[in-house]
Amino acid sequence: MAMRELEGFDEVLRTLLTKLPIEALLPGLPVDELLAALPPEQRLAGLPPEQRLAGLPPEQRVAGLTPEQRLLLMPDEALRLLPDDYLRSLPEDIRSQICARIGRPL
Repeated sequence: MAMRELEGFDEVLRTLLTKLPIEALLPGLPVDELLAALPPEQRLAGLPPEQRLAGLPPEQRVAGLTPEQRLLLMPDEALRLLPDDYLRSLPEDIRSQICARIGRPL
């Protein structure tokens, strides 16, 4: 009879694997395959934003942001140069964040 066929084998193996340090498990697992099996949220969990974005070009860092949200990436000095009429045309949440940063009510 093969060991795998013994009653409780899977439970014993699972218990053993959870007790072993990760360093003992990794030599037997190709890291690229291990990471590929995880969803992106798990691969990036625990990393600070600057590490999540490291190596990405600026256009990929802002992918998915609306043009209005991209305004929030501008330095305060540049935001202060925007005319009031333009600021009034922005969505309320963006406008309020900009006004708070530049200290100018509309």
